[in-house]
Amino acid sequence: MRRGKAKQGHRMGILVSVAIAVFLTAAGCGSPDGQRGGSAESSEEKNAADGQEGNAEGRQDTALEFGTGNDNVNGESGTGLAGESAADGHVDFEVLQEENPDIFAWLYVPGTDIDYPVLQSPVSDDYYKSHGQNGQEDESGALYTEMPNMMNMCDFNTIIHGKDNEDGDLFAGLHKFEDPDFFEKNEEFYIYLPGNVLTYEVFAAYYDDGSDILRRFDYTTYAGCEAHLEQIYAAREMGKQLREGWEDLMPYHFLVTLDGSVREDGKQYVVIGALTGDAAGVIDRVILD
Repeated sequence: MRRGKAKQGHRMGILVSVAIAVFLTAAGCGSPDGQRGGSAESSEEKNAADGQEGNAEGRQDTALEFGTGNDNVNGESGTGLAGESAADGHVDFEVLQEENPDIFAWLYVPGTDIDYPVLQSPVSDDYYKSHGQNGQEDESGALYTEMPNMMNMCDFNTIIHGKDNEDGDLFAGLHKFEDPDFFEKNEEFYIYLPGNVLTYEVFAAYYDDGSDILRRFDYTTYAGCEAHLEQIYAAREMGKQLREGWEDLMPYHFLVTLDGSVREDGKQYVVIGALTGDAAGVIDRVILD
């Protein structure tokens, strides 16, 4: 077995540019707090953690108050159920999880209007494809991960789904990365967790094959992670954006794939980031040989 770390490349010195007060009270990746599910074929430690469902009470115990965040930096109303926003560095998970205990994270992509909670349902993987962040039926859906992805963001590749077919869809803003100038100038996105803030650098954006990214490879193994990285760079798509300096990505890195809807042509637009900042220093995992 090999241990993955939040390994930093030569571009990894970039710091979180949002003003954040972080109390390092978050549970580490080996703790069941904040987790539900996970890959079944990981280490014994991971299996033990995966067998314990995270619940609202457990998540609220480690909740970190960044503030009430009713307005973002542009003075506009926030995007959470109670007007929350991460654009000003304010995320109150205790309040959010009182609204809906399935909320476990918050995604903020500067330069776009993507500033929304991220949910995972214990009912079904695609529950939030047809339900809003309040848990009620809504064809607009919400941003969500599937149960095979742990909610502590310690998987090699975490897939965050959202609709992007029309203007106003939650992930419509991803398509700004199709513009080479925007891609060049907008390097980072942030994921807030109770007690932690994670920074990711966008290194790829393109129209990917519409198959199930989460189940293409066994991401608990070194070979599976390596095969996925090879596929990212092997894809030949017109308009594909790749950031220089990330050619040496390895299975020890941690990725987040922001994944749009599968279109009629069988493609889905993806924006992929690699972890560069882990404020609480808890992101880690064991990789099987």
